[in-house]
Amino acid sequence: MRNKSLYLIVACVCGTVAAIMASQWLKAQANSQGTGTTAEVFVATVAIDIGEEITPEKIQLEQWPADKIPQGSTNDLTVLEGKYARQPFYVGEAIMPVKLMDENWSTVPRNYRVVAMKAADVSIANLVQPGDRVDVMAYFNRSELIPRSMTKTVLKGIRVYALDGDTERRIGDERPKQLRNIQLLIHENDAEAWTYANELGKIRLSLGSDADYSSEDGSNEAGQAFLAWLEDHRKQQEEEARLAAEAEAQSKVRKVSRSNTTNNQPATEERDENGFSMLKMVEGRMVEYWIVPGKPPVEIGQTGESTSGQTATPNEQTSATDEQPISSLNYLNGEDSPFFEPDNGEAAL
Repeated sequence: MRNKSLYLIVACVCGTVAAIMASQWLKAQANSQGTGTTAEVFVATVAIDIGEEITPEKIQLEQWPADKIPQGSTNDLTVLEGKYARQPFYVGEAIMPVKLMDENWSTVPRNYRVVAMKAADVSIANLVQPGDRVDVMAYFNRSELIPRSMTKTVLKGIRVYALDGDTERRIGDERPKQLRNIQLLIHENDAEAWTYANELGKIRLSLGSDADYSSEDGSNEAGQAFLAWLEDHRKQQEEEARLAAEAEAQSKVRKVSRSNTTNNQPATEERDENGFSMLKMVEGRMVEYWIVPGKPPVEIGQTGESTSGQTATPNEQTSATDEQPISSLNYLNGEDSPFFEPDNGEAAL
């Protein structure tokens, strides 16, 4: 009997202690709920899909315990307005700016184009996700348009639009096991730079920053610099071709000059392309002149020989005899002439 009484006493004591401790715990919980701090945060009132714009109709302020508010949440509407969901939001989920983006890259914006490249050519293909920024580089072999083999940055800070056509960011097992293509979002003014790089070189990608590399017209600064570099090289090639053509023309002039000198003719001077050739008879010679308006004629060469020192032809000799003065025939007149006859009719002895 004594043992049973002892057990009952112990049980009553333990029950009393447990009841007191439970009461104190419940009071502590009630006090903590009544005196705990809370704060307002914006939460989604409807399901928001990736790429959707955050509008006041889709969010509302709610009171949350301070220790339950996710880090990075906000109650400032100006921080959320005009933003787009980078990933889906569920009803009641706190809206955090880090999960938003300034532009909706899940749809093609105005004045932009989507271009694709093979994922096998990109060493960082397993690191990129839609919405990431990458720098576009290309390796060029030496050619008519490329002065030497080199790697050149073509575009900077380009947005990854999709992976195999999927614009949603995937994590873990949701990511594709064998990625085939990567789609990039570029401004239409950068299409020429992309085309040149894709046709002339081998495209490579590297992770880029979120810095703004846009020019005033929306094009990529690196793309414009790349096109300017190609244009400068093209002009240099044209100038070299022009100088080579001039050198070849001068070489031909020098060959003609040496030929004329060999034929005892004056050396041919460089001819002005604005002039023209003219032949003129000078002292029995055909002389060729190069005439440039506003400049003295330049003698190029001579043809024929001077009449001085030439042997007269028979016709010329006859003409010269016919033109002799009559006084040179006076020896045929008078008494000494073999044809003289006296007046008495006697023959001259």
